[in-house]
Amino acid sequence: MTSPQTPPAHPPEFLDDPFFPDGMTMPDPECPINGGFFAAAAEGRLVVQRCADPDCAARQYPPELNCHVCYAFDMEWEESVGLGTVYSWVEVVHPAHPALREFGAYVVALVELDDMPEIKLMGAVVDAPLNSQMTIGTRVRVVFERTADDLVQPRWRLA
Repeated sequence: MTSPQTPPAHPPEFLDDPFFPDGMTMPDPECPINGGFFAAAAEGRLVVQRCADPDCAARQYPPELNCHVCYAFDMEWEESVGLGTVYSWVEVVHPAHPALREFGAYVVALVELDDMPEIKLMGAVVDAPLNSQMTIGTRVRVVFERTADDLVQPRWRLA
């Protein structure tokens, strides 16, 4: 279930080519817990899970079967505008997966969302500076990567 929300501050952007190489392990977009997350990403929307109980309405990420605050099982999706700030980051220089052996260094950031500051999402920053040049506080915006198997996942781009 998706709740009405303010439209994104910018039209959704899809990367022209996949950021990561073929052969990466991919999440299951049909999973009943996070399927709504991937369905929204396929539409160019970044969503976060929220408790549907009006007395709670707690947001949470990653998605879970039930609310982490009141333990209710009625969860819905709330759209974010997809803008945020780098809260923390790491430059990955050692291949974390066999498909990355020839890929080279890349930056993964923990991003605090502007419109949901209690939520922090992790993801690759597709145009991040390398050689330890990324900084905490850098502004980023969501972009979407469509992989060879047609799975769409959010990534980040410098804002």
